[in-house]
Amino acid sequence: METKYYLIFLALLLSFVFSSKAVAQRCLVFRYDADGNRISRTVTTNCQGMRETMEKQETIASDDELKVYPNPTSGNFKVIMPESIRHMNSCYELFDINGAVISSGDIYELETDIDVGDNPSGVYLLKITNGADVISKIILKQ
Repeated sequence: METKYYLIFLALLLSFVFSSKAVAQRCLVFRYDADGNRISRTVTTNCQGMRETMEKQETIASDDELKVYPNPTSGNFKVIMPESIRHMNSCYELFDINGAVISSGDIYELETDIDVGDNPSGVYLLKITNGADVISKIILKQ
């Protein structure tokens, strides 16, 4: 009779151990650079100790790779792309607040001037397509 209780206890213990692994909670861990830009996201299965890290990891290009200045601007601004992310097929599109394309063009140089002097003051969205990557920046015109 006692053997029967031991087997039941062992079966319950094993089912608890295997079921806790099957329904383990997953957590996201984000890392940020000194400027507050998110640079990585990691999915983990151990939320308290963060010991068991899964292989899935996403790396996000930091914003310091692309410079837009002056921002806010009163006329034209410069887009500076470092050599490490510049491709021959880079291009830009500048959108107004309604989503209409104000200006577009190709980026062949490391430094490109974009003129918004004829446009009214407001908020604009600069979208830079660099190969498979898309980088967006908000531009303020005074």
